[in-house]
Amino acid sequence: MNELSIKIIKKPSYSSMLLRSIVNIIFGILLLFFPGLTLWVLAIALSVNLLIVGLFMIFEPAIDKTNKHAFLTALFGLLSIFLGIYLLTRPLAGVAVLTIIFAAWALMFGIIDLILGFKLTELKQSQSWLFYTAGALSIVFAIFILFNPIQGSLTIVWAIGLYSLVVGIITGYNAIVGSKTKPQKAPKKSKKKGKK
Repeated sequence: MNELSIKIIKKPSYSSMLLRSIVNIIFGILLLFFPGLTLWVLAIALSVNLLIVGLFMIFEPAIDKTNKHAFLTALFGLLSIFLGIYLLTRPLAGVAVLTIIFAAWALMFGIIDLILGFKLTELKQSQSWLFYTAGALSIVFAIFILFNPIQGSLTIVWAIGLYSLVVGIITGYNAIVGSKTKPQKAPKKSKKKGKK
């Protein structure tokens, strides 16, 4: 593993953190101000995406002659289309699927933030507590919406919006502070000269 790879693992880049912050803030504002419309649009988008992916999977074996799993590819394509149609006709089911996706998304980023917090603690960076806070919030939030997929869907959307906004602000602040903090250089080991 080269030196660049080690730096990427130890500390995320300023641009990636800032991008994540902006996306989270925009997403949070949309959900807070347009909860019903946003939820409906997301459910429709998910259904349409499943339909498009299903169509591609059905016709993919005819295009790719080297596909050794043509039957399974076409079968999964049909299942994707049926699921897309089902979600289009049953919006509550689409809401349930979306909440599960959001829960998985929050859980994944929560674990990643905790790992980054540990890495920054090892590097003795002062902003590591921000990652611990964001990670804990993400995991608690994921558990909450996993146990409440249908009931209070609008409340869940508002909670997602608030969560996304808070995490976006924390991540943006962390990106700005991290860009101004100079990484500590490891002390150079003095070479002992042998006696002649």
